[in-house]
Amino acid sequence: MLSVTCRYTVCISECWEGKLQDHRSQQTFSCPSCRSAKKTVPDVYVGNLAVADLVHVTVMPFLIHQWARGGHWVFGSTLCTIITSLDNCNQVACAAVMTAMSLDRYLALVHPFRLLSLRTRSRTIRINLFVWAASFIMVLPAWVHAKVIRFRDGLESCSLNLVSPKEVLWYTLYQTVTSFFLPLPLILICYILILCYSWRMYRKNKKAHRYNTSLPRERVVRLTKMVLVLVAVFLVSVGPYHVLQLVNLSVPRPSLAYHTCYYLFVCLSYAASSINPFIYILLSGHFRHRLVCRDTPTEFTLKHT
Repeated sequence: MLSVTCRYTVCISECWEGKLQDHRSQQTFSCPSCRSAKKTVPDVYVGNLAVADLVHVTVMPFLIHQWARGGHWVFGSTLCTIITSLDNCNQVACAAVMTAMSLDRYLALVHPFRLLSLRTRSRTIRINLFVWAASFIMVLPAWVHAKVIRFRDGLESCSLNLVSPKEVLWYTLYQTVTSFFLPLPLILICYILILCYSWRMYRKNKKAHRYNTSLPRERVVRLTKMVLVLVAVFLVSVGPYHVLQLVNLSVPRPSLAYHTCYYLFVCLSYAASSINPFIYILLSGHFRHRLVCRDTPTEFTLKHT
């Protein structure tokens, strides 16, 4: 019987299995993922999500100031364009990073030996840079149409200058699909496949009596909780806002209830952005380990008993 003294969850998800040399009394090897670039791949995604949430929170004071003054914008046309565009860009980038992270988790857990060249720190950084660049390009309509609009009553408000109902329709659909309805099914598919694979392997190993199944069962339960929390936060924080945007397209004249729900859901999305980084840190034992023990090599000792 082999007693494994190691960080089991890190080994299962990220450790590349090397060849072990035979020893009679003890076999010791170092997990490559504890020192290699692949160890920091999840950290790169979590860090980018934190950056996206930081951008989201940074633009918040400007928008709050406008709402508190009854829609009046006092920061000029240039800053209006920048704030509005960054706000829209952040929504797209956050959803795209979550999608990329979900795909990375799927490859790491279900197909650990596929596309290993893409799952390095340098390439992951490039992928995230590409995501941000693509997000900036995808929100070009905001860069073009965001400006200070002067209304007949003298109110100057920062908004998107969409002159026709058709432009409002197409932009709302475009923003909603790219920021929510396209990433959501991709994220769900990845995590559903991960859960199905984990439970299938757990049942297979339990049936074969290969090893103590308490550790993989705990890992599956922990993974299930993490998936439920991540998807729930994504749905609850941004889902109501995007659904309400679609509802607005079918309402000829928004009521007081609509405006109340609109501001409530906007506040909900910003509040979620404030706590998202802490959620990812708390749910990721690997990320916490990196904060406490940065480059300490982790060894797996296999002893014959």
